[in-house]
Amino acid sequence: MLRRRPFVGASLALLAGAATGPVRAVVRQRPRIVLLSPNSPGNTYWPQVFRIIERVAQTLDFEFVPHSLGVEDRFARQQDTLRILSAEPRPQAVIVSPVIGHSAKLLQAADTLRIPVFILGPLFPSELPALGQGPRRKHASWAALFNWAEEEKGHALGKALLDEATRHGAFADDGTLHVVGVGGNPGWFGSGLRQAGLMRAVAAHPKAVFKQVVPTLWRQEEGQRLTAKLLARYPQASVVWAASDQLGAGAAQALAAHGRTLGKTAFTGGLDLSALGLQLVKEGRFVATAASTLLSYAEVAVRVYDYLHGFDFAERLGSTLEFPTLVATRDNVDAHLRLSGCVQSIDFRNFSRVYRPVLGRYDFTLDAYREAARPCAGG
Repeated sequence: MLRRRPFVGASLALLAGAATGPVRAVVRQRPRIVLLSPNSPGNTYWPQVFRIIERVAQTLDFEFVPHSLGVEDRFARQQDTLRILSAEPRPQAVIVSPVIGHSAKLLQAADTLRIPVFILGPLFPSELPALGQGPRRKHASWAALFNWAEEEKGHALGKALLDEATRHGAFADDGTLHVVGVGGNPGWFGSGLRQAGLMRAVAAHPKAVFKQVVPTLWRQEEGQRLTAKLLARYPQASVVWAASDQLGAGAAQALAAHGRTLGKTAFTGGLDLSALGLQLVKEGRFVATAASTLLSYAEVAVRVYDYLHGFDFAERLGSTLEFPTLVATRDNVDAHLRLSGCVQSIDFRNFSRVYRPVLGRYDFTLDAYREAARPCAGG
């Protein structure tokens, strides 16, 4: 049986079981939890995620180590991932957002090192057969898959943009709404799902016509530059769908530079529910931002921490979890902003079964977060 080397300063009890059973370490001291993200310079989304998880780490008392691996060099990203797994001091759990082709080698290495891995999905369906189709089947290290409803996000934003453009009568000379978009990195399966959601929204609208979506590496500058090119190619486009809040911010800049009036003759938004997107909704430059709350990453961190201490959420919920999609518009953006501004006041011990073993079930609802943040948010 493979044995994991003990970590400096940590006493681990490995749970025995079948070779295909989950790798689990019952932690006696402060665990080290690593996040491998595609964060790169200029990104505003992942730093916000880091701050949220760091707050969880402060209240639950674990060491949180985020790594920013970028989005451009897939080979370097894989090499960095394997190096981080084997470096001392080794992590006791890894949360990772992989791109296509990385998961198999990652899980093979984690199996050898007996490190539980929590994947932030979605994964390409073509990868799943080689991975045993899901967590806790072929790879003992694969503890869970967390999915965000990427197709639903794309659809929710597309529908919001089309509804608002219709309400303002922003039709082209042919009587239709011309729709363009700036998409994400095709090396991540979620990018295609987000665009599929847009296509579903366009197909359901009686007067919407899809023109083009161009891929990006998620940079705001790309959103601005490529939106400008799309407007030159499709000068009557009034709806610019964007696969992230940063891309949407760039699209808004391009639309304004082309003399469009945001919210009246041109309509854009993003897919993150980030502080940036929420502020743009507040300012009227975005119609909406759609996503799961960023506090879903707090839920991931709490579940990983509890898992390491013997509280396995899969016993009740399974090993694949999906987070619901929310849509922030001018009607509800103030409530989202208040909660976003109060994350650092939340004591996440109230959400953990390690600290509250009497919890009958986890409650990670938006209402629960708002109640936890109430003293800061003012009710």
